[in-house]
Amino acid sequence: MPVVGGQDLVFGLETSAGRIARLAAVDALTHLLMSLRPETARRRLGLSADITADHAY
Repeated sequence: MPVVGGQDLVFGLETSAGRIARLAAVDALTHLLMSLRPETARRRLGLSADITADHAY
């Protein structure tokens, strides 16, 4: 099982680098799942956009 990130420190670039690495891993998984079922993903992204549009700043 791959491990993403490193030790999170209170300050410094390590914290940001770890968060970016985790975000990249989650983003890759999301794209993989979306490519397996594109129509379902398109519908659910549309629902998500409708819901979050009401809460935009």
